[in-house]
This record gives sequence, C-alpha cells and structure tokens, in this order.
Amino acid sequence: MLEMPTADALERYLTLTTQQMKLTATNMANQNTDGYTRRVASFSNNDTVNVNGISTSSGVSATVTAQRDRVLQRSLQQATEASSASSARTTALDNLQSLFMIDSSGDDASGIGAAISNFFNSMTSLGSSPSDTNTRQTAYTAAQALVTTMNRTASQLSSQTSSLNQQIGTSVDQVNSLLTNIASLNKQIQQSGGQDTDGLQDQRDQAVLSLAKLVDVNTVTATDGTVNLSLSDGTPLLSGTQAMNLSTATVSGNLHILSNGNDVTSSVLSGSIGGLLQVRDQDIPAVQQQLDAVAVAISSAVNAQNAAGTDANGNAGGDVFSGNTAATLSMAISSGGGIAASSDGSNATAIGAVASQAIVGSMTASGAFSTMITSLGQTVSGASTTKSANDAVLTQTSTQVANVSGVSLDTEAANLTQYQRSYEAAAKVLSIANELMAQAINLGQQTTVS
Repeated sequence: MLEMPTADALERYLTLTTQQMKLTATNMANQNTDGYTRRVASFSNNDTVNVNGISTSSGVSATVTAQRDRVLQRSLQQATEASSASSARTTALDNLQSLFMIDSSGDDASGIGAAISNFFNSMTSLGSSPSDTNTRQTAYTAAQALVTTMNRTASQLSSQTSSLNQQIGTSVDQVNSLLTNIASLNKQIQQSGGQDTDGLQDQRDQAVLSLAKLVDVNTVTATDGTVNLSLSDGTPLLSGTQAMNLSTATVSGNLHILSNGNDVTSSVLSGSIGGLLQVRDQDIPAVQQQLDAVAVAISSAVNAQNAAGTDANGNAGGDVFSGNTAATLSMAISSGGGIAASSDGSNATAIGAVASQAIVGSMTASGAFSTMITSLGQTVSGASTTKSANDAVLTQTSTQVANVSGVSLDTEAANLTQYQRSYEAAAKVLSIANELMAQAINLGQQTTVS
C-alpha cells in the first residue's frame, strides 16, 4: 500500500532537522566546556493515518538525551578521589623531604648529620687537649650547634604541620561551598516541572567531581532526580536540598573535621584532604618520632658519660643537655667548663666514643638519623609510584568518559553535513509536494468551471 508523507509531516521533519543542526552546533560550541555532556536527538515515527486507502505518515518526533554513563561517572569520581589524594600527599612529602635533602657533599639540608659528627669529633679532640680553653669552647659550641639544628628542624616540622592544618581548613570551606551549590542544583532539578534539566545535571556532576577532588564521597540518586552525598563511612553530606556542612575544631594543636559535632577526621580517606591528613597524622609524626629518638638518645648517653668525669673546676660532671624531644632539647651547662673532660681528658674521649655506640635501639645516633632519612626517601618514592598509578587510572577513565559523553568535532561535523543534506532533501520533497498540490487544486478548479 502506498505511503507518502503529508506536507505537515515534511514541515515537522524540517523543523526537527533544524533543531538537530542547532543541537550539533551547541555540542561543537561546548566542546571545551568543563562537565558538558554531549546531547543526541533520537527520532521516532509517529502513527500513520489511513485516508481513502492511502497510509499517510503524521511525521516524526525527536527526543534529546545527554550521553551519560553513571557507572563510568562513578569510576571517574573514584579515580579523581585517589589521584587528588596521592597528588596532595606527594606534594606535602616533597616539602617534608626537602628538610633533609642530601647535597652533593653528602650533607643533609637540616645540618643534623653534620652537627652530630662535629659534636662527637670535638669531644674526641678535647680528650687530647683537656686543658686547652679554646678546644673546650669549640666542644661547647658544637654542642650548642647540635641543639640549634635539632630545635630548628623540629620547628620546621611543626611549621609544615601548621601549613597542612591551614590547607585542610581552606579545603573544608571549599567542601561546604560545593555542598551548598549542589543542594541548590538539586532544588532546581527537583522543581523543574518536567523541563529539560541536562544543563543543571552537567553542572551538578561537575560540582560533585570537584567535591571528589577534596574528599571521598558516595553518591546516590533519588527518585526525584536529586542526589544524596555522604562520606565513605556513611556520614551524610547532602540530603536532597539540605547540605550538612562540615566544621573544624582544634584538638591537641591539630585541626579536626566535625559533622554535626562528631569528629569525622578519620573518615576522610581520600581526596586532597585525605592526602593531607595522611601526611599530617602519619608521615610527619613518624619523622618527628625518629628525630626525637635520636635527640633523646644523644642527650641521655652524653649526660650519663659526663657524670662519670670531672669538669674544669674539678667538680663531678652534671648534665650537658636537657629536654626530652628535639624541640625541647637545650643546653644544661652555660659554658665549656661544664664539660666533664677529666684532667687527663679520658672522659671527653669516652663522650666522643658514644658516636660509635648503639644508643638508638641497635643503631648509633648517626646511623639512626641516616635510617630516618632513608625511610623518608622510601616513603616519598612509594607515594610517587602510587601517584603515577592513580594518575594513569584517572587519565584512562577520563578518556572512557570522553568517548561516551565528550564532544568530537570530527563526529559533529560529519553529523552536521548529514543533517544539512537531509534538510535539503526534505525541503525539495516538500517543494514538489506543494507544487503538485497547487496543480491539483488548479485542475480541480478548471474541471468545476467546465
């Protein structure tokens, strides 16, 4: 049975094709817009109408859909969380390692390694010249230098911790700002009344991805089109149009993250905040603990040995150092006269010999400090390897998402050419149909006159 399109159907098709060309142009214009999801128009045939034995098409209708893959989107979100965490941690660890970087001469940037060696060497020299005031003063100055380098390095570690606290606080503010934005987008989508929300969803997806750069976040889409967000442990961040903003509080000198008054710091495992927390709460304390162990071991061993001799005035030796951490290490004597070298220098020699004794577990002071630097280097190397792996996954996942949702200028240009040809063909058919209709009307009028 003959089926032919009506003029109205052709006009609708022209309108739809025009819309499709505009849609393609919109895609091309937004190729570089962050978060934009490619739009595709799909056509479906409307029902045909039978008129006097002729099936007449009533045309086609178009539906515009955004090319989203929620599974891929979730994978991108997780890859973003991991990459941001490892990137933040690597940067912070690089700053930490810079305090102890070994130069071409073999000295570390902190100067602690050299200070330890200089101190014990000066004691050995004093053992050879116990009555020489200059040698005694040199030993005292070396002890002061050791204290100064320990104090300075501990202060630098503390400063890095403070810097991380500031970064965490700023990042929490960013989290809250994003939650407020997403809540607003949720509300607009919820109240859309059936209107197109693809643009709003693009903005929301991009905002959630920005949130994933800061914290690990679980996303659940509700039946009304809104999304609910929570931390990895289920702590709610957003419920529909209600944002549950985070807050901060200082606990034992460190900034903690709170949700509704509850401490959720340990629940933030990834995103840049997770990476910063790992350095602040694990990596820096590990270095600090090892540095303190070296400082305390030197202080204890030297004080014990100094007590075995007599000072410049012939009195029993007292403590050379005081303090129980690298930060609190200080001089317990006010001059070189307090060093109990003994008259024959034997005790100064014995103090110098502490350099070769296992006073930090099974290690010497210098050995323990070197081990600390090596351990830190391994931590940095491991973090760098993890970052490279996470970045590779992010790149791969981003490519997969782009292949589904991104705009290809080549593809859109080819589509545009196809639509233009379809439009021209339909316009030609419509022109012929209109011409035939005019001829038929004219013929009918002539027949009536006859």
